[in-house]
Amino acid sequence: MRVTVLKNMREKYIHLISEILAYEDKYGSMSYYSKMSGNGIAWKLENLPMEISRGEVNYLIKKGIIKRVKEGVYHINPELREKIREELKEVGAEIKSEVNIDNAVKYSIHGDADARALLNLLKFNRRWVSMYDDAGWNLGKAKEILISSGADLGLLNRLRESGMVYEVGDDEYLLRDFDETILNPYLESGFSTQDAIFEYMNVVVPMKRQFEEFVASLTEEDIDEVKGQIRDVWDVANYTKHVMEDMYMDVLLPIIQQYGMVDLPIYSSEGRKITQTGFSLAYFGEPGTGKTFATDDFIRGNERNGIPPHGIIGRVRYAEGMTPKKLIAILEAYQNYPVDWVIPEFNDFFRYRGMVEKLKLVMEQREVSDETKKEVIKPYKVTSFFIVNYNTHVSKGKWRTTIDDPNFNAIEDRMICKIFVNDEEREKAIYRNMVRRISGDIDWYLSDYLRKHLTYSYYVYMNSGVRLILDTSDFVEFGNTIRRIRESYGVSISNRIILKGVQIAGSAAIVKGLNSGADDIKISREELSLARKFIEDEIKTRSMGV
Repeated sequence: MRVTVLKNMREKYIHLISEILAYEDKYGSMSYYSKMSGNGIAWKLENLPMEISRGEVNYLIKKGIIKRVKEGVYHINPELREKIREELKEVGAEIKSEVNIDNAVKYSIHGDADARALLNLLKFNRRWVSMYDDAGWNLGKAKEILISSGADLGLLNRLRESGMVYEVGDDEYLLRDFDETILNPYLESGFSTQDAIFEYMNVVVPMKRQFEEFVASLTEEDIDEVKGQIRDVWDVANYTKHVMEDMYMDVLLPIIQQYGMVDLPIYSSEGRKITQTGFSLAYFGEPGTGKTFATDDFIRGNERNGIPPHGIIGRVRYAEGMTPKKLIAILEAYQNYPVDWVIPEFNDFFRYRGMVEKLKLVMEQREVSDETKKEVIKPYKVTSFFIVNYNTHVSKGKWRTTIDDPNFNAIEDRMICKIFVNDEEREKAIYRNMVRRISGDIDWYLSDYLRKHLTYSYYVYMNSGVRLILDTSDFVEFGNTIRRIRESYGVSISNRIILKGVQIAGSAAIVKGLNSGADDIKISREELSLARKFIEDEIKTRSMGV
């Protein structure tokens, strides 16, 4: 039960009492004035290291906290001394509990050197407390530890600002004790830059926690309900038709891409590996043609416009305002936690010198590295995928990229692309859907189920060993059909387009996986037909290029 000596006393006075008690413990017994004190400890007001006014002394005397030995000489009331100490410990515990250690560490640490320095400071602090109890160390000690650990003194300022390092006396400080395992992600990550470490702790870890907490919250009833609402890709297609009418494929393809993010292998019926489901998606065209709605608003949601999110929980990362240099640096933090990057103006990335070759590697999920004057990003493997938008000039059905670098075509060739032409038909369709949304004619009836189904499907199939199987004869027929379409439009495009179609079909087949419960998921001809429609649209798009 809490003692009542300091009850209802303002924090300012509690702080003064704490400092006075610390001063008495350290200096009072050696003071000349201790001879005048009944408990062997006394002090003069002017000798105290902290500022305390006569009015404050009188207040503490009135409360019985301190006693006057003689004029100008005081000591803590010996009858209350231990009670005060007990209550100060309790007050200190309450103050400590107000400091969110997780947030304070995230705020304070900007790299692995900071983490090593904080760990060394923690060990030092524990040794110090075991030897000197409540007495604190001076900042010079902390500075020595930080510098020897490779951190700068900015860490000490951040530790003080966050409340991790607190004052216990005149130029005396202590570090709040905490479980050092909180530093493991910094110390064991092996990330090569502070940007990657900071991204991991402040973005990846919360996203991962959100993903895991959602999965843990699902009950068997929840799963059965979601599976009942979404049996296959046609349930999703019908929903997108309701939302977008004639433009439904604009939002259906990003959803299919999200299912494919789990990157399941696709095998022929003969046991030969064809490809994997994961692919990146590029939407390009003039502003105002619906690219942002389809790739960003629909996936992440847009609360201002009343659009609910549909994308995987904890697996979508927005990259607005980010430079490609920054992206290359922080992608290292996502090696073991793949996400879908939504990049609103991808063409801006190509204005940075030397980025085209690196972005080609990123889109291929190959090893990437970089070097600047300040830092070296060691080679790491990209595991994430991308949904990107970029602007092009379109005139009379013809389009050309805004990027002059000829290697830009190589980037496009590594993504599934769709052009948005700002013609009268699309403009009318966009306006019609705007009126439907404002009038309440659009029912987002599947949004919550779709988001849960996507997330749970990802959880079930990641590292599951499940494969997608495509009948060899179906693959040959599909490939021949795509080749005929390509020739009919006179488009010069590599056979890579056939594999893109297989990726779309395989990703669409994942939707039915939860209901089938099969060890391997068969890609149907209907799913190949859906993919063929997407690919034919892309070939038409390519035929418009100049």
